[in-house]
Amino acid sequence: MSELFKNNKAFRLLLAYQFFSSLGGGIFSLFMLLSVHLIYQNPIYTGIAGFLMALPFIFAFAVGPIVDRRNKVTIMWLTTLLEFGVLAMLVFIPFQEWFGVVFMFTVIFIYALAALFESPSSSALLPQIVPEDKIMEANSLIRIVTLVGGIVIAILLITTLDENTNVAFIYGISAGFLAFAFLFALLLKDPNASIVKKSTLYYGDFDTKQKQSTSHNYKDDLRAGGHFVRQSVLFYLTIAFVAKVFVIEVASISMPMFAEYHVGAQGYIILAVMGMLGGISASFLTGIFGKKFKVGQLLLIMFALAGIARIAFANILPAHLSGGLVILVFYAAMGNATSIIFQSLGQSIPPKEMVGRVDTIATTVSAIFVTIGALVGGFLGSIVPVVDHIFIYQGISYVVIGVLVFLVPSVRILPKMSEIEKHKNE
Repeated sequence: MSELFKNNKAFRLLLAYQFFSSLGGGIFSLFMLLSVHLIYQNPIYTGIAGFLMALPFIFAFAVGPIVDRRNKVTIMWLTTLLEFGVLAMLVFIPFQEWFGVVFMFTVIFIYALAALFESPSSSALLPQIVPEDKIMEANSLIRIVTLVGGIVIAILLITTLDENTNVAFIYGISAGFLAFAFLFALLLKDPNASIVKKSTLYYGDFDTKQKQSTSHNYKDDLRAGGHFVRQSVLFYLTIAFVAKVFVIEVASISMPMFAEYHVGAQGYIILAVMGMLGGISASFLTGIFGKKFKVGQLLLIMFALAGIARIAFANILPAHLSGGLVILVFYAAMGNATSIIFQSLGQSIPPKEMVGRVDTIATTVSAIFVTIGALVGGFLGSIVPVVDHIFIYQGISYVVIGVLVFLVPSVRILPKMSEIEKHKNE
C-alpha cells in the first residue's frame, strides 16, 4: 500500500479529498439528527430528518448514467461546493430562527442530494487513476483515512457536546473540512479512460462495445447498466451485499438499547469507536493480504468469521466487557473486509465507462432494503424478549449468506483480485 501512495500522485490527491470530505460529511451525518432533536425536542421532526437523509439514495440508480457520461472530478468539486455552502448557512443561526424546522429539513435534503452524486463520482474515478490490480489496496487506504476521520469526529463530539454546546461552531468546523476537500478536488483530473472489453465469465452475453455504439441517450445508458449487472457475476454479489446490509440494519435498530443496557450511557459511542477500529484493521489486512486469495473463497471465510464473531459478541459482552469489545473489533474487521471486496469487484469487473451505473444500482437496492430493515428491526425489537438474541440471529444470517453466495458457480470460480484483469480478457 505504501508504494501506491508514494508513486501515484492522483491517488494521493483523491485520498486527501476523501479524508477531508469524510470529516466534514461525518460531522453532518452524526450531528444533524442530534441537532434537530436539541433544537426542537420533537421526535416526529427527528424521524423526518432521518428519512430525508436516506430518501435520495433510493434513486441512486438514476445518477449512474450521469456520472458515467460527465467529468467525475467536476461533479466532485461541484457537489462538495454545494455541501460547503449548505453547512456555511447553518453557521448563521438566524436562518434557523427565521424559517424554523422547514429550513433544517431543506438543508438536510440538499446535502443528501449532493452526497448522492459525490459518492459514485469518486468511486468511478478510482479505476481511472489506479491500476486494476491495485484497486483493493486503494480502497483499503481510503477506508483507513475515512475511518480515522470518523474516530476524530467521535472524539470531537464526545469532548464538545454538553448543554452549552455552540452548534454553529461545530457546523463551522465541518464546513472548514469541506473547504479543504474542495481544494483537493480542484487539483484532481479525470483521465476519462474508456476501455471496452468482453468476457464470457464476467459479462455473460453482454457485449459492451455493441451497447456503447447504440447507447445515445440517458435511458439506453440506464438500461445498459441494469443489463450488465443482471448478466454478470455482480448480480449474485449484489444480492449477497444487500442481504448483508439488510440484516445489519435490522440489528442496528436494537444496538442503542443493547449498548445502554450492557455498557452504560456512553455505551453506544464506545461500541461505535470499536467498530471503527475494526474497520481500520480490515483495511490494513485487506490491502496487504486480500489480493493473495481467491475472491470466492475469501468471501465465504469472511462472512463465516463475521457471523461467528457476532454470535460470540452477543454472548460474551454481557458477561465480560473487555472480551466483548475485542470480539467486536474482530467482527467489524471481517464485516468491513467483505465491503471492501465487494466495492473493489464493482470497480474491477465492469468496463470503466460503466462503473458509476453499477455503483448506483447497488446503492439504490441497498437503500431500499435498509429502510425495510429498519422497519423489521423495530418490529423484532418489540417482540423479541431478549435483545441479545437479535444479534445472534444476525450472526447466523451472515454464515448463511456466505455459504449461499459461495454455492454460486460464477462466484466460486472468481480468481484473486490481482488476476481479474487477465481473466476478463480470456
